[in-house]
Amino acid sequence: MADVMRSYVERGELAGVVTLLSRHDEVHVEAIGAQDLAGGAPMGRDTIFRIASMTKPITAAAAMILVEEAKLRLDEPVDRWLPELADRKVLRGIDSPLDDTVPAKRPITLRDLLTFRLGLGAVMAFPDLYPIQKAMAEAGLAPGPKPLSLSPDDFMARVGALPLMHQVRQPIRHSIYPRPRSWSVTRASASSVCRRFSSFSMPWTTSSSTLLYPAAWAACL
Repeated sequence: MADVMRSYVERGELAGVVTLLSRHDEVHVEAIGAQDLAGGAPMGRDTIFRIASMTKPITAAAAMILVEEAKLRLDEPVDRWLPELADRKVLRGIDSPLDDTVPAKRPITLRDLLTFRLGLGAVMAFPDLYPIQKAMAEAGLAPGPKPLSLSPDDFMARVGALPLMHQVRQPIRHSIYPRPRSWSVTRASASSVCRRFSSFSMPWTTSSSTLLYPAAWAACL
């Protein structure tokens, strides 16, 4: 992993990075590069980072625990846990009407959810420029500072009613991906996951990021 992360620094894509890999009694830490692109202070194990969207790695870790326990598979369709995502239709083009679709070439997998390649997400364009943006806004799924407080089932029903913007595993689109990932963890009833995360203290708020906490923890209830 150190060689892979170092390559990002060598290519100039990152100024520096700190990685930590822990399994059982083994811990490996690597501090690579500098704290800024100007080549300032070297990155250290104790370097302070500004962080955001940290529910994403939390729910990803929960999903990977289930993969390790063979309760989820990275490359199997998620239809069993998320039937709302089965048999997807895909817009012929990002600007197409919602009924101008073609069948998806492949099913959606957990790997697609983990890598933000579900085929649906934020569109970096003026609001309502495309029909799919308007449909997402009307369903309460458009990116924004005040997302709707929806139950997992209601959220997935709204996602399932929309066509995908593009074929699965094509361009990465940010926004709603972590929530289906969280719902898959929830529906897999991962009591062992909850035990491993039980020592964490997590704020349960209504922000777009922390809405993921109740989803990831619903299996504990």
